[in-house]
Amino acid sequence: MLFKRNKNKTPRSQRVEIYKGAPKKRAALVFRVRSRAGNVPAHYANEVYGRPEKNIYISFTKILLVILLLAGIAYVALFSNVFKIKKIIVVNNQILLESDVVKFLEDRNVKNKNLFLINSNQVRSVLIDYYKRIDDVRVYKVFPAQLKIKIQEKPTTLIWQTGERKYLLDNQGVVISEVKEDVKMPIVVDLAQAPVKTDSKIVATDFIDFVNIVDESLKKRFGLNVVNYSITQTTFELRANVIKDKKPIYIIFDTTADASEQLDKLAKIYQQGEKINEYVILSVNGRVIVK
Repeated sequence: MLFKRNKNKTPRSQRVEIYKGAPKKRAALVFRVRSRAGNVPAHYANEVYGRPEKNIYISFTKILLVILLLAGIAYVALFSNVFKIKKIIVVNNQILLESDVVKFLEDRNVKNKNLFLINSNQVRSVLIDYYKRIDDVRVYKVFPAQLKIKIQEKPTTLIWQTGERKYLLDNQGVVISEVKEDVKMPIVVDLAQAPVKTDSKIVATDFIDFVNIVDESLKKRFGLNVVNYSITQTTFELRANVIKDKKPIYIIFDTTADASEQLDKLAKIYQQGEKINEYVILSVNGRVIVK
């Protein structure tokens, strides 16, 4: 015979009941999927394509184990000490001191927060709002427990004052122009009143960096109101004229020594509770004089 006889005598156009196999009672979730009917007799068909449906059973025990596993992973990620921030790293900073930035973030409870829960954009906004010297900040989460802060600072410069005249210097210490209006930059007063010419180099780049480091730290770390800075015959010694507790005092720095170390010495004076009535000298052969 050329054609196989249809034993069930069911027309092709008529849909027949779906082949489901022998029913089994199981305590599980059941998912019904359509599969290719490789081993199912040809006279069984589904509603459309003539292929059977198949039941997939997943036991409640397996489901419970998966839930417990996911809950354990979530607990470790969010509540354990593994991902709590233990170290804050500051890179690419030139004027801002790493210790100052780290302390600022620690005071705002950034340290010991969960690395997954910390909001990088919020940390970035707080730093830019507080440190006006910052031009841009990138915050990176370094697993398992570090926060990396990459800072881009604005160009370093200052105002040089001789007598009543003020001049804007670039970051190389060269006079750009005379300024008439008040500019929010550190002001260094030359008590010797040496003559100044446009495009002439007044001070070295290291001196400009030193002034800016001290200025930023005195304002942000110590909360002092800086009036100005002054020098006499040379730039080796820098006097910071500040207001502390509504009283004028001055602090003398050695510009040939490390600014960070001298600021740390000043911090120890604050920590020990020494009273400053007139001045602090940080530049006497490594010793500190307080009056």
